[in-house]
Amino acid sequence: MDKFKHLDSKAIELGGIAASIAGGCLPRLNYHFEKALETGCTIGEAKEAIKLGKMIKQRPVTDIYSMAEKLIQNFNA
Repeated sequence: MDKFKHLDSKAIELGGIAASIAGGCLPRLNYHFEKALETGCTIGEAKEAIKLGKMIKQRPVTDIYSMAEKLIQNFNA
């Protein structure tokens, strides 16, 4: 992939795995997982990319739950 100056193909595919999970796109997750292994990524690297994607996806969920609780608490105050 010649689009990036500083990222190699492994980094791009690992980023693709994380982004696919964060964005909830199953077809892209399958694509980037396969490409990551083809470019030489280890299963351990793929697991960490998956963990990163889960963390990114979970953040807005955690924030919205927190905001909902604050709204309830402020209403009851």
